[in-house]
Amino acid sequence: MTINITTSTLLLALSLATPAARAAEPAAAPAPPPAVSTQPASGGEKAGAAAKDDDAPATQAQVRTLAEEVRRLKLELGLRDVEYQSYGGMGPAASKVYFAPKGLSIGGYGELTYRNMTDGPTGDQSDLLRAVLYVGYRFDERIVFNSEIEFEHAGHEVGVEFAYLDFLLSDAVRLRVGNVLVPMGFVNEMHEPAFFNGVFRPDVERLIIPTTWSENGVGVHGEVAGLRYKAYLLTGLDLFRGGEETPEADSWIRQSRSGGAESRAATGAGVLALDYAAGPATVGGSVYRGRADQRERTATGEAIRADVTLAELHAQAAWRGASARVLGVVGRLGDAAQVSEQLGLAGEEVLGSGVKGGYAEVAYDVMTQVAPGGAASLSPFVRVERYDLHDRVPAGGVRNPGLDRTAVTAGLTFKPIPTVVLKADWQRRDPKAGSATDQVNVGAGFVF
Repeated sequence: MTINITTSTLLLALSLATPAARAAEPAAAPAPPPAVSTQPASGGEKAGAAAKDDDAPATQAQVRTLAEEVRRLKLELGLRDVEYQSYGGMGPAASKVYFAPKGLSIGGYGELTYRNMTDGPTGDQSDLLRAVLYVGYRFDERIVFNSEIEFEHAGHEVGVEFAYLDFLLSDAVRLRVGNVLVPMGFVNEMHEPAFFNGVFRPDVERLIIPTTWSENGVGVHGEVAGLRYKAYLLTGLDLFRGGEETPEADSWIRQSRSGGAESRAATGAGVLALDYAAGPATVGGSVYRGRADQRERTATGEAIRADVTLAELHAQAAWRGASARVLGVVGRLGDAAQVSEQLGLAGEEVLGSGVKGGYAEVAYDVMTQVAPGGAASLSPFVRVERYDLHDRVPAGGVRNPGLDRTAVTAGLTFKPIPTVVLKADWQRRDPKAGSATDQVNVGAGFVF
């Protein structure tokens, strides 16, 4: 992380360092006695002498001492100059602590969004969607703490997205303990706004893969010969945790995430993710399996077994300014009829016993032609999504064709520098039943 040293800080450091620098210099030969003038020095001569002393160049010893003083000030603040790159599939800002030699690392990101529903003013909304701090601490070369603290909707919602300890035993085997991001899809782990196209995250990665999704757990991760893996044991989802967030048909299991907050742990889950990088292309996939009932029973004492299975495959590639992504996912919910009944859902409102979805996205950075080699990028993009949250319904439920949708998003992503982004796009969601909706979105984001 880069720290800005102001002019006043440099002057302070120089004033502190100068006596030491002078003491370090070799003794100079005695100067010849000055010539004695019989005339008194004028004010102009005195000022000129002072200016000459002020303009004298610093000695090499003074420069070395000043550099050491600046370094000391930076160390006292606990901040380091670190590399800015992804670690293990996480966003660059979230990865800072892994490239710090020791001590504290701070990063973050933010998103401001505006959406305009073109069929009427009722859905127009401006939102300080997220303001996030990454706080990490590297105890030594093998033990790292990392966390993400998120303020959503101008601070109306505050939460911890992840907070874990990493024990870096070797490149091939690392142990992770704490509240961890579930490694599924593109966006759940790398969800910083500068690293995905569109003002809002893809529907498929919000409604089927419930991004952002974290749970308490323990597991191993690492990389062997270009193959990156993650395998975690987690607390299970909780369909019946109560409160204002009750699962609904049009968001499937999204509202059953506990986020690690007083999570019931009567049932557990596991996830395995694999990614392989070959040059500019990456392919991968993940499988999640666990119980989301937390051993809840019906009013008559009958056991519910809500097994949740999610499986996804994804691939991406970039070449000479062009980039492409594809993702496909399927999900299953066991005992969906009993779950829906327990939640008071019936008819077209039942939770789907099966869901599916996918999307394809292409983009091209025109600045590779206009100003090759520069820091700025301007990428028109198109993303097409297809998903069905009622691909299967349980016995007694009614399939809702309005949950079978096509979503098209087309827009521009402009980065004046790689860590600041301005976005604009148009979206249309077209269900099998009901009217299509259109909206225009504008957003700004940053990472640091």
